[in-house]
Amino acid sequence: MKSFLRSALALSALFLLAGNAWAQLEANLGALEDENAKGYLTPLSSALASTLNSSIFTTANVGADVFSAHLQVNVMGVSFDDADRTYNPTDPVGFQSTESVDAPTVIGGTDAVIQSGENGTVLYHPGGFDLQNFTVASPQLEVSGFLGTRALVRWISIDLGDADLGSLELFGLGVQHSISQYMVAPPLDLAVGVFWQSFKIGDGLVDADALQVMAMGSKRFNVVEPYVGVGFDMFDMQSEYTDDTSGENIAVDFDPENNFHLTAGARLNLRFLQIHGEFNVAAETGVAAGLALGY
Repeated sequence: MKSFLRSALALSALFLLAGNAWAQLEANLGALEDENAKGYLTPLSSALASTLNSSIFTTANVGADVFSAHLQVNVMGVSFDDADRTYNPTDPVGFQSTESVDAPTVIGGTDAVIQSGENGTVLYHPGGFDLQNFTVASPQLEVSGFLGTRALVRWISIDLGDADLGSLELFGLGVQHSISQYMVAPPLDLAVGVFWQSFKIGDGLVDADALQVMAMGSKRFNVVEPYVGVGFDMFDMQSEYTDDTSGENIAVDFDPENNFHLTAGARLNLRFLQIHGEFNVAAETGVAAGLALGY
C-alpha cells in the first residue's frame, strides 16, 4: 500500500506543465488585456472541463450493505483540434490594428505573433506551449456499503515551487447511489451519481469549479465489467493576473461550459486490484484509465 501511495503522488505530478511553465503562463497573460486573455486560455478551460469530469464513476455496482474501500489513481487525457491552436485577438485600448492575425492560444505554437497597427505601432501576442494533448492525474478514495451509497473524495495539494504561483489544489466530493437495489432481478446494475470539484492554481491564476451528474449502467461477467454512463457536466472558470503595462489586477470570467457527457468503458475486478479504461465524449473527446487497491 505504501508503494501504491507513492505511485499516486508521482502520477499526480502530471497535473503540472511544470512549475516554471505555470510561471511562464502568468507572464504571458500579463501581456494581454482581458478579452484576449480569454481567447488565449479558452482551450485550457475546455480541457479541464473534460479531464476533471472523467474517470469518476467506473461501475454501477454499489453494495447495499457490504463495506468496501478503494484507493484509486486516475489518469485522464484529451486531444486538441487544430482549431484550438489559434484565436482572433481584439484591439486593446490605445491600439488600432492595420491587419488581422491568428494569435496562438495557450496550446498553440511557441513563437509570439507581431501585429501591425496605425502610426507604426506593433502589438506582440505571446506564444503558447505547443501542446497536442492535455493530461491530468488524481488520487481518489471510494468508500461504500451504507444503504447502497458510495462516497468519493479527490484531493491534491502541490507546491509549485514558485513564490508568486504558490500551490496547485484539487478537492472533490461526491456520492453514487444504487437504483437497481430497488428492482427485482434487474438485468444490470444501475446507479446515479453527483460529483463536485474545485481546482485552483496559485492566488487566482486558475480558479475553476466542476459539477457532474451521471446515470450509469454496468454488468459484471466474471472479472470483466463493461459500463456506460450518460451525464451532464457543468464547469466554470475564472483567471486573475497582473497587467504588465498598468500593474493592475485583471479578472477574466470565462463562459460556463455546459456539456452532455457520454462514457463507455470496462473494468477488471481482481481480488484486491481493479483496473479500468474508458472513452469520453464531452467538452473535448478523450480517454481515461486507472487502477485501484482495496477490498
